[in-house]
Amino acid sequence: MSRHQKKHSWAPYTSDVQKFSIYPSIKRPEEDRELRVGSIAVLNIDEVDEKGNGIAKYKNVRVIVRNASLGSRVKARILKLAPDYAVAEVVEVLEDSYVDY
Repeated sequence: MSRHQKKHSWAPYTSDVQKFSIYPSIKRPEEDRELRVGSIAVLNIDEVDEKGNGIAKYKNVRVIVRNASLGSRVKARILKLAPDYAVAEVVEVLEDSYVDY
């Protein structure tokens, strides 16, 4: 075999190492995952903007939730991501608002 011929059919340093590992893979819990379009997050609505949308914080990202009331806890689906904010819609209301208008 000449020195320019490949010895392996796969690249040992660029292949999927976990595939050949004897140790089990550790999966991260759902709450530790980052926000993605289509993902669902549980949010506490802390503020309301001038248009009436609820505003929550999720891992230092400002999430604008359409049709959410102040003080409620909602399960929301992410619709749009931007570098400094995200837009979401309410999937389910987990706790109603404690604030009286």
